[in-house]
Amino acid sequence: MDVNAKRIDAPTYKIVMYLNKYEEQILESKELQFLFKNLETHFKKLFYSVAYISKIQNNEEFIRSYNQTGVVSISSIEYCYYKISTIWDIAYQIADKLIFPKNKGKGFDKYKYLEERFEKYTSHLEGLHLNWYKDVNKIRNKIVHGGITVNPYYVNDAVVSNRICFQAYDFDLEDLVQPHYMYSNQRNNDINFADNYFTFYTHLLYSYLADFFEFVLLELNEGKKHDLENLSFDEFLYDCFEKDHKTWLLSDVDLISEVTEKMIVLELTKGHPNLIHQVSDRDVKEYFNYFPFTMMNKISKGDFI
Repeated sequence: MDVNAKRIDAPTYKIVMYLNKYEEQILESKELQFLFKNLETHFKKLFYSVAYISKIQNNEEFIRSYNQTGVVSISSIEYCYYKISTIWDIAYQIADKLIFPKNKGKGFDKYKYLEERFEKYTSHLEGLHLNWYKDVNKIRNKIVHGGITVNPYYVNDAVVSNRICFQAYDFDLEDLVQPHYMYSNQRNNDINFADNYFTFYTHLLYSYLADFFEFVLLELNEGKKHDLENLSFDEFLYDCFEKDHKTWLLSDVDLISEVTEKMIVLELTKGHPNLIHQVSDRDVKEYFNYFPFTMMNKISKGDFI
């Protein structure tokens, strides 16, 4: 057992509680239960894979022994792309079973359909945007079908030490990952710090999941007028059920929090790692209150149980 493991709010908590209280026959579906469980499992796999990248890059002996050809780095990078896509797709499958039309017709575009449905909620559910996912999934699909090259780099110099970086290139060797202060290494032609990059997209994914399942809940309850403020049962029998679904237990939370802080520092210095000493802890902590750091905001306040 990991005594340092911590809990984050489960993005699926409210929708599971709603189904348990008002639509129990739907929740009895073995397939739906499997999807909910799998969503958590794959999110943990992504989370731990990002932590793994951060850990191994600091182990110079390991890198020298096992990563001379970049096989360890590239495998971890490609795996993270796969996990992001898998998690997004599982969330879509859950929604498909609960609120989306069964007969979608020829040429159905799920992204267009989602964006149209999201319009009603984006004013108060900030995470309901798909452009970030389309960009990531485009690279993931090209990895699967051999349409791009993903090159890993190990950078270790006087300013940037022990960092695994990467860039995705098309056939003309044009960069596919565009520069961003939170994860671009400006000292080395804007290649991307791998742990920063995937930590950033893990945050985006978590914030998306939180708002996506709120959207599913509101859509499912439309016209039914059930009370969404109290989804608990006032019965001891259901206490364990609620506790099991309220949070996700994660290891390496402190490590991902540290990567997040490094990522924010890089943003505050406009991508200049040699200026990081000028950034205060207070400036970094304030960032946790803004999108997309929903997950880390809980950690910073120590709200884990």
